[in-house]
Amino acid sequence: MSALALAALALVGCGSDGGASHVRTTTPAAFVDAVRDLVHPAERMGVVATAALDASGPQPLGIEVAGLVDTADRELADFRAITLGDPVLIDERSRLASAMAAIIPHMRRVRAILVSDGRGGLASATTSLLDALKGIPSAAHS
Repeated sequence: MSALALAALALVGCGSDGGASHVRTTTPAAFVDAVRDLVHPAERMGVVATAALDASGPQPLGIEVAGLVDTADRELADFRAITLGDPVLIDERSRLASAMAAIIPHMRRVRAILVSDGRGGLASATTSLLDALKGIPSAAHS
């Protein structure tokens, strides 16, 4: 289990139950799954971009790279739409959504390079993406 998932699980026990609610809220387990779904496309893009730095290694297909960005956009929208009852999880969702929104432009930059004929700037773009991804676990812990 990733550090991010463990942090999300730790947060599940925080906050107040606030009494009964008539709105069906996302369960803690579903929230953890949503966090995983949110982060997965960006992590995958980091892996694909890192592998592409080795010209002798496997190179990604343009459709896979484009799909990762599209999936990241969808997952972010879905994550923002989750109904939560716990104020701690609401705050956590806000922090994670903001962090992910800042990562997606890095993914777009990597995608643009990977689908182009050259690889100029890929190392820098990949480093920027990986550095931005480091903010996700800290967002989950704060």
